[in-house]
Amino acid sequence: MISAIKGAFILVDQGYVTECGTLLRTVSDSSSEITSITEGVRSGAPTAAQNKFLEQYFTSIPEDPGEYDAQKKEEFVTRDKLLSAHYRLAEESYNANVKDSPNPDRVRKVIRYLAHMYDKFVHGAYITAMELYNGDTGRFMVSRHESVEYRVVWKTQAASKLHEAICALHMVAVGMGMTGLAERIQRAQKELYESGEMSPS
Repeated sequence: MISAIKGAFILVDQGYVTECGTLLRTVSDSSSEITSITEGVRSGAPTAAQNKFLEQYFTSIPEDPGEYDAQKKEEFVTRDKLLSAHYRLAEESYNANVKDSPNPDRVRKVIRYLAHMYDKFVHGAYITAMELYNGDTGRFMVSRHESVEYRVVWKTQAASKLHEAICALHMVAVGMGMTGLAERIQRAQKELYESGEMSPS
């Protein structure tokens, strides 16, 4: 995750916003998977999906095309099943009487929406392709995105994914009982959250 975030910042500095989005999508997937697995460990009762994901994660890779072809084919655990851990965490900490308490239904909607949008950078979509179109020149910006303001927006996206990765690392530290490390990571979370780096304004 960390090298991908560093790469994303380098790309956006150079104006390669689409490539930045592609890397950030992988960061988001990794963060979600880490959070899901640590939630299962912490609960002491991991779901079937969490157990299956771990089993698939540690499955040996086939050494040649023939071995792969002979393997029993099975579907990978879906992202939605892993994201269920996020919703459980939100439900656990939700308090209707506390301002900014994470509403579980909103958490579900926002996470799924953002994941759907970042998918467009990996699988391709008209909307992400047209981000590189310059209507003034009638050409695509294949060298770099020419708008400084738009690159700033993408820097905030990279900062947001950095925060997401830090949250996942915090979950690992908590799950492993590393109290001192968890506290340091939590301070970093708070510092980044309050820095304004995740807002383009």
